[in-house]
Amino acid sequence: MAQIISGTEISKKIQLALKDEVTKMMAENDGFRPGLAIVQVGGREDSNVYIRMKIKSATEIGINATHYKFPRTITETELLAELDKLNRDPKVHGIIVQMPLDADNLIDSHKITDYVDPGKDVDGLCTVNEGRVAIGDLKSGFMPCTPFGCIELIRR
Repeated sequence: MAQIISGTEISKKIQLALKDEVTKMMAENDGFRPGLAIVQVGGREDSNVYIRMKIKSATEIGINATHYKFPRTITETELLAELDKLNRDPKVHGIIVQMPLDADNLIDSHKITDYVDPGKDVDGLCTVNEGRVAIGDLKSGFMPCTPFGCIELIRR
């Protein structure tokens, strides 16, 4: 027999559990607050909407989300340098590179996603995290959000 799954209800439960987890983490580690960097190149309106939603969700559960918006004129070398800073920043625990990159210059998006530290690649798009998923290792890295969401809906 088929069962209707409410993604909205499951999402609310997950958000409450995450908020509790973040609150506990902050209480156990004085002065700690999880940090998320959202990197955007250009200003596509659809990307702006997604970024606003990500910041709102992160803020609601206690994560310090920061939007790093770069102009369309940024070069690949400059973007890699900015990602290097975020990779090395101890206050940044997760990095999302908003796709597509809305750039005037040719930027290799695969090179960009691969440059994000796998331990901070919360979208799970770097080759290391994709490889982990491909071999069935769903615990030691980040999984891309859409397949993870589908698996979570099935689990619940």
